[in-house]
Amino acid sequence: MNTIFIWIFCIGLGLIGLFVFGFVDTCFHILLNFAYNRHKKLRRQQRPSRIFLVRHGESQANADTTLYARMADHRIELTENGHEQAVEAGEKLRSIIGKESVYVYMSPYKRSKQTWANIRKAFSPLQIITEREDPRIREQEFGNLADLATRPKEFEQQKHIGHFFYRFSSGESGADVYDRVSLFLDTLFRELDNGHHDPTQNILIVSHELFMRLFLMRYFRWTTHDLDNLKSFHNCEIVELKKVDGVYTLDGRTKPPTKTS
Repeated sequence: MNTIFIWIFCIGLGLIGLFVFGFVDTCFHILLNFAYNRHKKLRRQQRPSRIFLVRHGESQANADTTLYARMADHRIELTENGHEQAVEAGEKLRSIIGKESVYVYMSPYKRSKQTWANIRKAFSPLQIITEREDPRIREQEFGNLADLATRPKEFEQQKHIGHFFYRFSSGESGADVYDRVSLFLDTLFRELDNGHHDPTQNILIVSHELFMRLFLMRYFRWTTHDLDNLKSFHNCEIVELKKVDGVYTLDGRTKPPTKTS
């Protein structure tokens, strides 16, 4: 009889132990989940209030496409009109940013660096935290010096295959640039969440038209179909991503602006 009572006591004690352990384990998971979500919310609150994407000003090759056959793409400069566009873009950005600080990423291409040099004139040196050149945000590579005789055929093939998937001879496809954009975004948001930036900063990215569209496509998880219908950005056009509850939106939206919008 004593043996039966001992077994009943042991089983009861085991069940109580399992209940207590399960209860403690559940509470521990709830606390961990709360701490994680709280930390996530705080990290998002610490992100800069705005991210600006700016296309470079009008380049010499925008005005004369034959220049691609005579000069390396990364050496092409702004036209006089391009310099003026960049100065105007600087004034517009200054009117939005006010006295807040600016953290700058720029393409290593000469026209992008010249664009930033002109935008910079609108700001006090004390507002500029950092100016970083990042090769990942360069223009799509169309090959080396362009062969003007074959170039029309390549652009025709690009239309047939699609801007995202077509790869230029000795160059890149839109998908290749997308991979670069993804790597850059990973670095950017890792820095944002590691406290490298703060809410008083504004991120300014001076780059190229395709990079801007693919940046938006990657961040908002748009499809290749969305990309095909996405509007093109003019020289020195500014795209502002504004933080809402820790998440960046495009004019309060996350849907792509189409060619007709």
